[in-house]
Amino acid sequence: MTRIGFPIGAALAVSVAAAACNAIASASAAETNLFQSTTDVSGAVVKNLQLGVGKSVVVDLPEEASEIYVGDPRIANAIVRSATRIYVSAIANGQTTIFALARGGRKIAILDVSVGRDVGELAKLLNASIPGNDIHVRTVADSIILTGSVASAADAQKALDIASGFVGNGVASATSGADGISTKSISSGGKVINSLTIRGLDQVSLKVTVAEIRREIVKQLGVNISGSGPNGSIKIDNPFAINGVLSATEATYNWAKGSGNLSATLQAFERQGVAHTLAEPTVTAVSGESAKFMAGGTIPILNSVQCNPTCQYGFLQQPYGVTLNFTPVVLSQGRIQLRIATEVTDVDYSTQITYSGISVPGFRTRSNVTTVELPSGGSIATAGLIGTQSQQAINGLPGLMNLPVLGAFFRSRDYQRNETELLIVVTPYVVHAIDPSQVVRPDQNFEDASDPQAWFLGRVNRIYSTNGALQPLPSYAGKIGFITQ
Repeated sequence: MTRIGFPIGAALAVSVAAAACNAIASASAAETNLFQSTTDVSGAVVKNLQLGVGKSVVVDLPEEASEIYVGDPRIANAIVRSATRIYVSAIANGQTTIFALARGGRKIAILDVSVGRDVGELAKLLNASIPGNDIHVRTVADSIILTGSVASAADAQKALDIASGFVGNGVASATSGADGISTKSISSGGKVINSLTIRGLDQVSLKVTVAEIRREIVKQLGVNISGSGPNGSIKIDNPFAINGVLSATEATYNWAKGSGNLSATLQAFERQGVAHTLAEPTVTAVSGESAKFMAGGTIPILNSVQCNPTCQYGFLQQPYGVTLNFTPVVLSQGRIQLRIATEVTDVDYSTQITYSGISVPGFRTRSNVTTVELPSGGSIATAGLIGTQSQQAINGLPGLMNLPVLGAFFRSRDYQRNETELLIVVTPYVVHAIDPSQVVRPDQNFEDASDPQAWFLGRVNRIYSTNGALQPLPSYAGKIGFITQ
């Protein structure tokens, strides 16, 4: 604690002036964050000063002071220039208070001094690098706190990176707390706390189109021969190696000569199938937040079996359908960074198994995770997949199966071909709220059909009409809206 008292005299004025000149010569003046002055209940002027170590500032007092009091001279020192002007020099990190007292002990000024890193150059650098934003820099010991507002999340991240480079050149590690305030710690001991707020958070609407065509072709042809006679029996069984027997349809030919018999069983099967999947979900989320959409359902599958002594079966609800997860970040006006995770899952009964009389189906899954940058309204086609899988197996009796024409009686052929084509198109939009009157419902102007219309014409709804009129439009021809007949 330091207390300085002085009368107004020539000798003391000369000594104070000399001390002030020495202090100014040893400390470089710098611009600091000097906040607007306030007044306390006693009428004293209160000012908050933020200084870097080794920096000085000149403070003009509102009236002549007779005494200067420094709370902790190890942090900051006050050098008297005149009765109405003092020099405040920062010495070490910390906080202290300086009082200027008039005659009789009345407080005329209170200076709350915070000494930390010199952030004057950092404030200039942030304003030059990120123009149009309101960023304030404060220091607490070795830490820097960024306050104010920026236009986008990208500007906030840029400010955090610049401040981290200003604190030190060490390795930085970023953490995010539960309150959403991100903190970046530097190996040199300093911290940068980013408490910037984003003005007018943008909302991003994501339109996704998932289109898939899957074709399947299966062909089977085989002959099994069996016979018996007085001198022995013969049996030629040619199983299908890929799919097994898919159909019970068969034709049997019997030949008998004397006491023997010979039969040939012909098995033939052919299947062609096409599966079409189309989903167009639209999801909206605030910039920086995650959103999820799922169009599909769940199916119970066998999960566990416990037999003691009777068997109890446990089932698990397995989801299927189209699942979309995305996190948008609006980088600048019209530019969107997008992290997308898309998954398409459907039930595949061709791979199901049967356990204790319970059929457990298989599932076919296609997933894609990517991060892209798009303009608002621009589209990108991702996870385009064209796959072709062909399998063919021939079983038969060695030697005889290779005979021309007749070899077909001693062999079986199993053939399967699968073709898949998947395309995912993603289109993000920066959206804004609209007036409720601009929203059109899908059931607007919809009216149920009358009983005679349902009985004689088979209609389930009337033709669309205008608001307030339950009659069909007189001069209308064609379909409108989402619900049509």
